[in-house]
Amino acid sequence: MKNIEQKYAQLTEAQKEIFAGYGLRQVKHFVEISLPNIEPSLPENTHVQGINAEGKVQAVNSESKETYLWISDLQWQERPIIMINVDLKEDFLEIWKIFNLQAYELIDLSHIHRDFLENQLV
Repeated sequence: MKNIEQKYAQLTEAQKEIFAGYGLRQVKHFVEISLPNIEPSLPENTHVQGINAEGKVQAVNSESKETYLWISDLQWQERPIIMINVDLKEDFLEIWKIFNLQAYELIDLSHIHRDFLENQLV
C-alpha cells in the first residue's frame, strides 16, 4: 500500500485506535460484508451506531432511543446498552475511504496495520 504514512496522518485519534485495534482487513470486512448484510434487517428508524466494547454491532433507534445488538443467530435483539466505548460506524467508513480499501482484497490487508505500527515504534 502506497502513502500509508500520509493516509494514517489523516485519521482522528478514534480512527487511529480502530486502525490499530481492528486493522484494515477487519475495517474492510465490516464495511463491505457485515454492514450490507445486517442493515437491511434493522428495525424501523434504527441505524447502526458501531461496534461496542464486547465486539458486537450495536444499533440505536433515533426516535425511541431503544438499543439493539446483532446476535449470532443473525437477528437484532433489543437490549439496554451503555452508549460509551463504541467504535463508530462513521469512523470505519472514513478509514475505508482514506485507505481506498475497496481496491484491495481482504487477504492483502492482513498485516499492513501491524507492520506499519511496528515501524512507527522503531
